[in-house]
Amino acid sequence: MEDDSLYLGGEWQFNHFSKLTSSRPDAAFAEIQRTSLSEKSPLSSETRVDLCDDLAPVARQLAPREKLPLSSRRPAAVGAGLQNMGNTCYVNASLQCLTYTPPLANYMLSREHSQTCHRHKGCMLCTMQAHVTRALYRPGHVIQPSQALAAGFHRGKQEDAHEFLMFAVDAMKKACLPGHKQVDHHSNDTTLIHQIFGGYWRSQIKCLHYTFDPYLDIALDIQAAQSVKQALEQLVKPEELNGENAYHCGLCLQKAPASKTLTLHTSAKVLILVLKRFSDVTGNKLAKNVQYPECLDMQPYMSQQNTGPLVYVLYAVLVHAGWSCHNGHYFSYVKAQEGQWYKMDDAEVTASGITSALSQQAYVLFYIQKSEWERHSESVSRGREPRALGAED
Repeated sequence: MEDDSLYLGGEWQFNHFSKLTSSRPDAAFAEIQRTSLSEKSPLSSETRVDLCDDLAPVARQLAPREKLPLSSRRPAAVGAGLQNMGNTCYVNASLQCLTYTPPLANYMLSREHSQTCHRHKGCMLCTMQAHVTRALYRPGHVIQPSQALAAGFHRGKQEDAHEFLMFAVDAMKKACLPGHKQVDHHSNDTTLIHQIFGGYWRSQIKCLHYTFDPYLDIALDIQAAQSVKQALEQLVKPEELNGENAYHCGLCLQKAPASKTLTLHTSAKVLILVLKRFSDVTGNKLAKNVQYPECLDMQPYMSQQNTGPLVYVLYAVLVHAGWSCHNGHYFSYVKAQEGQWYKMDDAEVTASGITSALSQQAYVLFYIQKSEWERHSESVSRGREPRALGAED
């Protein structure tokens, strides 16, 4: 258990915002009859939409893929450790996982956003850019994360790392939108953040309309699963709707037996897999070993089959040590671009290996498409080495 005190170069002054809730694909059919564009998806804060064809929503591109930075500016070696300022291990562990997400780190180090941002103060992208730059270019140092990274979230006590992770991701996504006041809901999904972490679930009831739900993370029920693969198989397994759960038909205006199927319509460059270890009621932790692979093929869970393997590689593992979400300690394992694994435990950075990274009771798993990782690794081998920050930084 960590200290109850909190100090970071002075008192923390935070506004009180409501926290984000997890994306829960298993709740996507709680009200499957809804088809209005104004309704909110139970998967996330995004909007769901029913379509009559097999096409994902078309939207105006706010961050065209061809304009995203492709060359890697990341140092090959591991960066700085993060100082725990009192119950902030959940912040540190989450930040380390984001810092070692190649597409996100490359964008931050390109400084593309800060060069055009007109609201540096209070902008999560600008704040994250400063943090990632400091962390990656201060190898061997211990740095203090900016209090602005957790503004509106931290209350001076232990919090849930996944909630903070999605709080930060959502704040970065919103920071992409200030210059686009009149954007439709699906254009929101073309932001840089959604292009990195986002995708679409496709749900279908029998032969009726498809429903597409955007996601930024995927919550996996591990109650009856011994591995991530089993949890994914359970997630996309067709389910029969009978009795009280029968589907309300819009044609005959009465309930009728049906089946529902949930599959991934589009795949994200980076997958955030959340193992549902904590009870929503008591907060107690499900402490069981769930196997997860170094390489994960997501093709079996896609809407379009027989298109070849879709391989992801593990690059970060967020771990909770303890018996409840109300206490304990968070740390993480990250894979530097040179291929070496490190344990990031607040200020302590320790060289580790894939065996240790795969033997944890993981809470959140970070996977990146193998082709993305290899592309970034190749550019890193031709890139810069770590250096001290200068005045221009």
